[in-house]
Amino acid sequence: MRILQFTVDCPFPPVSGAEIRNAANARALASMGEVLTVSLTGAPAPSPPPNIRHRIIEAARGRGLWGRRSPHPTVHMMPDDELAEADAIWREFSPDLVVVEEIPLSQLLTLAPKHRARTVLDQHNIDSRTVADRIAGLTLWQQIRDWRQNRRKRAQARDADRRAAAMADQVWVCSQTDGALLSALGPVGDVRLIANPIPDETVLSLPIGAERYRELSLCFIGHLGYFPNIDAVKQIGRGMVPRLTASGRPWSITVAGRNPRDVVRGLCTKHGLQLIENPPHLPDLLGRAGYAPIPLRFGGGTRIKVLEAMAAGLVVCATEKAVEGLGLQAGRHFLSSNDAGELASKIVDLAKRPQAAAEMAESGRTFVRDNHSSAAIEKAIRQAIAEMPLHRTG
Repeated sequence: MRILQFTVDCPFPPVSGAEIRNAANARALASMGEVLTVSLTGAPAPSPPPNIRHRIIEAARGRGLWGRRSPHPTVHMMPDDELAEADAIWREFSPDLVVVEEIPLSQLLTLAPKHRARTVLDQHNIDSRTVADRIAGLTLWQQIRDWRQNRRKRAQARDADRRAAAMADQVWVCSQTDGALLSALGPVGDVRLIANPIPDETVLSLPIGAERYRELSLCFIGHLGYFPNIDAVKQIGRGMVPRLTASGRPWSITVAGRNPRDVVRGLCTKHGLQLIENPPHLPDLLGRAGYAPIPLRFGGGTRIKVLEAMAAGLVVCATEKAVEGLGLQAGRHFLSSNDAGELASKIVDLAKRPQAAAEMAESGRTFVRDNHSSAAIEKAIRQAIAEMPLHRTG
């Protein structure tokens, strides 16, 4: 089997959430045949895994972030030269299966009928939900002032989700929740759950013992240019820090991630958070902490940061939004509250019972190892592809 995978960013080396998922999918697909990944940004991967090659769409080089030059809120409206180059690569490689990353690249699905390849749309998030969340996070004045523009953006995003899902032979989603959200937008065909991966399975060997959880050592990791994560850092600083300080116990919070915005730097300075920009080796950071605060209020998909923290043996302390779609049990796998201050209070209380914290960490690790390992993802992808129709029906 020959498999063509289109991605926005080069998935190797995998750094951010999207790249981590794309890389895991590519590795699983490579167990079934030859894989060619084609991305719009980055440089050619110096050493991709076995059975995987990588190319860049040369026409996209030097054009900057597509989101800043596209008139659509979620779709990258590809210029003619980029679309023509993608078409030529498709024709030259002659794949049996094409996997397209997310709504931004959904325009590529229009090429499928003339090439007669089966197609998959890999939905990392339900983008129309993300657009709606972003608008909901604006101030009331901003919502009123830009009411017409925001209404148009929401409608365009919903329409893009519906159209792309209808064009693909199969849609992959990260959670049952996202599958339900997509189905609610209109008729959709074959939707399959392909779980997000543990980014680095070596963290499964980090020790879990009571001593690790006695101290109030917290670590938040995420892409720090992504608005839901920026908001989470605000919640940590404004809601969690006062409660931790009021406990009278020493505490530390590390915020680490890629491409932090200036607002993140300002928040960390103001609230006494340690900022580590573009960390080179996450297992070291994760191994030094006992708790992972994840007070997310916006976003979609399933949070790779949750899986990563649990695999590393941290006690995840999260809102319902942060663990949405994962199937975790509050009080068994993680600490739960939709209020950042209350999350901090629960961490303080649990740190007084370090053995109970170690047991919760072990339960979380077992869950993600059983459901989000590379073996589990490869099994799900193999089954999904095996049950696809042999030829396009449209």
